[in-house]
Amino acid sequence: MKVLLLFLTLWVGLGTWGLSPVSAADGKLAGKKIVLIPLDSRPVNTEYITMLGEISGTSVVYPKEGMDEYRRSADYPKIKAFLMRELPKADAVFICVPQWLNGSLIEGRHTMSYILNGHRLDDLKSILSAYKDKKVYLIGLIPREKPSYAGAAFSYATELTQYGRKYAQYMLSKTEVSRNYMLYFLRKLESSIPSMYVKDYLRLFNENARVLYILSNWAKAGLVDEVVIGTDDTSDIGLPKLNEWRIRQYCREQGIRNVHIMTGADDITALLLARYKNEVTGSASRYDITFSHEGLKSKIKAYDGQPLNEVIRDKIAFVQPEEPVNSVPASLSLYIHSHEESIEKLKRWIHENPGRVRGVADVSYAGFLDTVWMENYLRQQLSREIDSFAAWNTSGNTLGLLVAHMEMIRDQPTWNTAHEKWLTLRYAEDYYYNVIKRYEFAMRYPSTMELSPNEEEALMKEVETQTNKFLTTLSLATRRDGHQESVPVPIRVEKAALPWHRIFEIRYIWR
Repeated sequence: MKVLLLFLTLWVGLGTWGLSPVSAADGKLAGKKIVLIPLDSRPVNTEYITMLGEISGTSVVYPKEGMDEYRRSADYPKIKAFLMRELPKADAVFICVPQWLNGSLIEGRHTMSYILNGHRLDDLKSILSAYKDKKVYLIGLIPREKPSYAGAAFSYATELTQYGRKYAQYMLSKTEVSRNYMLYFLRKLESSIPSMYVKDYLRLFNENARVLYILSNWAKAGLVDEVVIGTDDTSDIGLPKLNEWRIRQYCREQGIRNVHIMTGADDITALLLARYKNEVTGSASRYDITFSHEGLKSKIKAYDGQPLNEVIRDKIAFVQPEEPVNSVPASLSLYIHSHEESIEKLKRWIHENPGRVRGVADVSYAGFLDTVWMENYLRQQLSREIDSFAAWNTSGNTLGLLVAHMEMIRDQPTWNTAHEKWLTLRYAEDYYYNVIKRYEFAMRYPSTMELSPNEEEALMKEVETQTNKFLTTLSLATRRDGHQESVPVPIRVEKAALPWHRIFEIRYIWR
């Protein structure tokens, strides 16, 4: 058990940093400038955030050069130069630590990116210490449970995942009997995995925890205003959950209240923008949540690591301001479709919730692929009645993107073209591409495969034509001078492309 002892030793010695406080921003959101170092270069972490900001008249800027590109890390000098150039002009700064420190979300799954790039945290501390008047928010991430598919250890992904789960159970065991029981399984699993892979897998999460402790200490000392940590593709037990437990425990012991941990990754920046908006305006909200299947709300969906009702609870709580100024929170209605059901249930819900901002999250695809409910939704033109919609790749990300959008539009008397573009994108990408076209393409190409230029061009020509045909059948809910209206989709796809040349996601350029 040398590997086990090594990891236990590595947890020790995570120190405290003494830093100075940051002052709070105030005023209205319109006209403010947010400088963003994104989680990675995909649209969900870049263009989507700009679009959400435009709903409230906020400018979100991020690096156009030097960003990561799938397995190619970010160009750190260019990312650093961007921050140094834009920070003096910013009202708020959102820094996704995996991009800054590791080089991207994917690089954050590799142990050496923490070890070789440690000086970048020193750089960031020095930079932020010189701008204590800025609102600074950091986004950290706990790596996904499976090892990176780009490394040789991925061939042992199942065994390593099992090892991590037993290891977490060992660490959290409260009796000697249960620890010895888990120790037996750990030794048995170690004999079936090359030791270098086990050591690296454990060390990855140790290095990640070390960084998260540092960020938590920055939050405690006031160098940054808030830290939010996402759990990327996790389960209810394993090394990601162990890291989560340790950081929560540390923050409780240290009395740190401005560190938040929640399921998700791709939605975290959008939620942070919604939180910033609510902090600036002091506006709070209250959600009436309807689950299509009450019996499933306490179940854990794939990749979430916690029950569905807890996932949505945490995301709604996160976007609320610390000191609301409105005595009566805005009332919003949210419907979560999680399994097979009649469309009549949603229609009744629409009728029972008049005059409110209504949002629908379709989280059914994480469990099974059935399009009947959505086909009925579109055929009966219920999109005219729904103000926000999302059906992203996991239920955690879906709910986060939905809540972020609902927060951005809820107190706007007129919803602008950015809202209409966002809502169009959700139907075109979340449903039409991710559920219909991607499923079709997956029969031919693995989701991690990089397509050749000719292959991508052929697929995208098809997507452009068929997406525009789909959009002609769609109407959107919007608001004009405080009155709800339904309008045809006002935009069309000019060009479609595959981020990182993979079929996993789509990028639309609109006209």
